[in-house]
Amino acid sequence: FWSDNATLYPGCPVPGSLDRAGRPRRNAAFRQALDRINVLAYAFLQVNQAGDVYFSRPNIDLSAQDCREFCARNPSSCPNVAEASAGSFRAFARLENRTHSLRKIVSIGGAHSQKTLDHALDHPQQFVRSVHTLLAAYQLDGVDLDFEPNAFFLGEQGGTIATIVASLRSLLGPKAFISVEVPADSATLRSIDCGGTLSCRDNLASIARNAYLSLMGYAWHSPLYPGPALTANDSNLLSDPGSPLAAGFYHVSDEKAIDFLTFNGVPPGRILLGFPAFLEAYGGVAQDGAAHGLYQTYTRAKTPRYDLPTRKGSGTYRMTVKLLHSGFTRHDLLIDQIVSAVYAYDPHSHRWISFEDPVSVAAKARYVRARGLGGMMMWRIAEDMPPDSGVSLLSAAHDALHGIGRGGLQR
Repeated sequence: FWSDNATLYPGCPVPGSLDRAGRPRRNAAFRQALDRINVLAYAFLQVNQAGDVYFSRPNIDLSAQDCREFCARNPSSCPNVAEASAGSFRAFARLENRTHSLRKIVSIGGAHSQKTLDHALDHPQQFVRSVHTLLAAYQLDGVDLDFEPNAFFLGEQGGTIATIVASLRSLLGPKAFISVEVPADSATLRSIDCGGTLSCRDNLASIARNAYLSLMGYAWHSPLYPGPALTANDSNLLSDPGSPLAAGFYHVSDEKAIDFLTFNGVPPGRILLGFPAFLEAYGGVAQDGAAHGLYQTYTRAKTPRYDLPTRKGSGTYRMTVKLLHSGFTRHDLLIDQIVSAVYAYDPHSHRWISFEDPVSVAAKARYVRARGLGGMMMWRIAEDMPPDSGVSLLSAAHDALHGIGRGGLQR
């Protein structure tokens, strides 16, 4: 996933997008990354009340050329065209890697996308037509539906999503790449099939007949979530039998979610395992020599801020690399001698962080191969280290998936 934000990622533009002076921008690390992936998703577009997909950030997404061409023919997709500036979407559509194997898709929705979900499901036929129009205009390869409701999927929403995906497959053809983001917790996954009623349908399996299910294997624990004030891993591969039995503690893992999906009829090869390129940080963590801060109490008021200022307690993987050279000591969480998660603790500042690193990502890649899953997904590319840095998450995933070098070895 690539997502532009002029505040958070000023150093990670789409190559070919325009700076404030109208000059094309460069990004050598981004171009290197393209050689290690086969699908790149542009995040995010939204859906309006009529069911039309639209650009919600015209200053980032659109250029004057877009306004003259696409927007003139599709005005409902381009509100506030006077703000058009950087043209990142057009530059994205022109990207290629060295092997010309890169597939470019658009992701719709994102976090807190309840309105986009409602609008798409209220007007499914217009939504499908609008997606087709956009992809055809920019010659893109597919679409990712990242519908994230405020709570559960309700009523017949899961069935409507399955119908939309089937319609997209019919209209876009057999070669189009289609994916649907799904959460990792079994309660929300179950709501796609059951929708809060006693009658359940095979919606997850139906979606998987026409699309990949992209498992969001992250954001399971946070210092800002309600519940017991205990540190916990953000994205563990396996369930930990030693995790606390405290009331309200969230028990989830990649494997648990994958088992749920396959039990409900989703073929393993239709599942993409997602991992984060960000950290979750906790402050005021109790001293415990044996646990190194894991499953220990913390103080919410002491939660630190790092380089993701929109959410207290979060930072990029780039920040993680810095912290690991400034007082934090890294530790593995081993389950049956497999690296399930990694974390680090600074006994001087009493701060604890949960994150991914090349070792944990390689372990997940080996798990993907062992289970016959469809691949991996990372959120998001701008937070990773450069591919040639030696500590890149993307490079670790690529190498382990292909059995190359250290990525193929078990720690």
